Amino acid sequence: MYTHTHTHTHIQSSYLYSREKTVSGNMAELIKTLLSFSEQAGEIARAVRQEPQLFSLLVEEKGEEEKNQRFTHDFKTLADVLIQEALRYCVAQAFPVLSEYVRGEESAEFTNTLGETITVMVCPTQQETAQLLAKVLNDNKEAAEILATLVHSDFSWQPDLEFDKIPSLPIDNLGIWIDPIDSTGEYVKGDMGVTLGNITQRGLPCVTVLIGVYDRTTGLPVGGVINQPFADYNHEKKSWQGKAYWGVSWNGTRIHNLPSAPRMSADESELAVVVSSSEDKKLLGQLTANGFKVIFATGAGYKILAVALGLCAACLSSKGSTFRWDTAAPHALLEAEGGGLVDYKKLYHLYSEQKDVGADALKELQIRYYEPNPPPGQKWNNAGGFVAYQDSSILPRVLACLSQ
Repeated sequence: MYTHTHTHTHIQSSYLYSREKTVSGNMAELIKTLLSFSEQAGEIARAVRQEPQLFSLLVEEKGEEEKNQRFTHDFKTLADVLIQEALRYCVAQAFPVLSEYVRGEESAEFTNTLGETITVMVCPTQQETAQLLAKVLNDNKEAAEILATLVHSDFSWQPDLEFDKIPSLPIDNLGIWIDPIDSTGEYVKGDMGVTLGNITQRGLPCVTVLIGVYDRTTGLPVGGVINQPFADYNHEKKSWQGKAYWGVSWNGTRIHNLPSAPRMSADESELAVVVSSSEDKKLLGQLTANGFKVIFATGAGYKILAVALGLCAACLSSKGSTFRWDTAAPHALLEAEGGGLVDYKKLYHLYSEQKDVGADALKELQIRYYEPNPPPGQKWNNAGGFVAYQDSSILPRVLACLSQ
């Protein structure tokens, strides 16, 4: 596992710009590039909270003037869009064959207080990027320069020992989903974190950068990177340290850098299921009555990561409140462990009919990432909800109590 301490260093040229273009590449190169990028994204996220010029824009949310409120809203979203567009640029430079297949949550268009509509993008030079960002930030040149410097910086990543085991698999048929800052609300609030056992229920540790890679033919996740910019707080240095996790599951190859936590089996007397605080109350009552410990936490990416880390047995969402960009990266990590993330409503329906869910059925029920939902529903939401698991043996017990 890779850990990074927040430091300010003078950077030379960014790997985004200095890296030689490759017509294609392989999975190891792609994951390594995405890991390096995720740390750059984490550094942007930390800097926005640490730099007075940038943080002051976040806390202006409580201001009463409409101009300030719009400015703050724009800025909060700007961190998201800037990370998203930086990834798009990074992939286009390193893997041109994938440049058209980077999808994200955010629109890149902004309207500043002068009524100008500006499309955010990463420009070839730091100066050009700063000039563009200054337009979005109503001519706040200092804030624009800080962000441009980070976007054009290089954050080298030292691969862990397992990384060399990723086989050279072609990447030409892949697509990428990014959620630049998952759990934006916690990011803006900036609380240190409230924990229950080993799980953080709310606060900055729930913020994640999510980058999921999927097969454009099957729609299944094949690789993923999750960066936790605010994983641990160093009280002595008064700074946050980040953690990065990755996984690959493709053509029978499964490899990841997740710590080997004890797997939760269905035989344990009390099992933890992590859910959103807005989850259906009847469903929560059924879980509790049948011996499950229900833990509330925020951030879809963080909750599913908690499953991948072995901190809980499952993550359940019965509503269509998450989107493909929320689940692609953590889904890939679960697949790399032999777990998965399936459509909750389809799973529940199948179990109600058959009282059994085999491996083939589970494979069919995995969330797919290549096609939008048919109208009139939301285009990319996980409409049927989901159940995320590290070990499929937990599913019958969860389903048995929900079908009572």
